Amino acid sequence: MSKKAAILGLAVIGFSAIPVYADSQSTNSSLKIGDVNLSINNTGTVLTKTQPSTGKWLGEQKFQSFGSMMWVQEHNVLFVAGVLEGGNKPVLLKIKGTGGGGQNMFALTPNGESAKGYNYRLGSQMMSVQNMTYQGKLLQIRSGSTTYQINNVGGGGNNMFALVNNTECKSMTGYNYFVQCIVK
Repeated sequence: MSKKAAILGLAVIGFSAIPVYADSQSTNSSLKIGDVNLSINNTGTVLTKTQPSTGKWLGEQKFQSFGSMMWVQEHNVLFVAGVLEGGNKPVLLKIKGTGGGGQNMFALTPNGESAKGYNYRLGSQMMSVQNMTYQGKLLQIRSGSTTYQINNVGGGGNNMFALVNNTECKSMTGYNYFVQCIVK
């Protein structure tokens, strides 16, 4: 085998080991993302970000009640669901990376809006979430007896899935994030 063929053969082997899509599942306890650990405390009220190797505290986000979280590596986004401290409605949040640091690491207001001057929050959807999965280009979110199927990871801003009335199984005109609902 020539030197060029050997090098080409190694390159092909190297590329075939890289997954095209990161299949993701939600968790309601802890998640490791690169050099960051995210974990919810026993009462489900504080999501803490730490450095795995040292245990160093990096930040936290407070909740009245925590639902679930899921990392979608392909899009570098973290989905986090629950009722934020000071809020009164369940919200699903799409966060850029793992957010920032400090006492309000996602820089959110109690209703899930971005705090002035911050852009960690990419989008939100007012809904209660029990479970989420992402496989290929399909995001599935279970809310009660309804599973919403969304193209990729949806859009941005409030009502990031562009659903009529924020939760109805119908897309707003001009958007194509919503695929369908499965009701069981």
